[in-house]
Amino acid sequence: MQEKLDQLLSQILAAARERGWDQKTLLRRAGLGPTTLSKLKRARDARLSTLERLANAVDLTLSLGPREPLLEHLQARDLFVSGDGD
Repeated sequence: MQEKLDQLLSQILAAARERGWDQKTLLRRAGLGPTTLSKLKRARDARLSTLERLANAVDLTLSLGPREPLLEHLQARDLFVSGDGD
């Protein structure tokens, strides 16, 4: 779980940097307190509402996707598996 949280935070922070924002600016625009990011980085879990506020501040959305994206299957040419071991 921590790895996924770290990935989300990394993407959000990268989007903020692309806008020329520091972490303080991101937090202010998300309407969050100054210690929020340090708490998230130390935590093993985070509130969805907090992540959503951070993402929305940089025009990102949180969404779910399949574990193994279709594109990866297409690129690997293993979209279909035959039942006879071929």
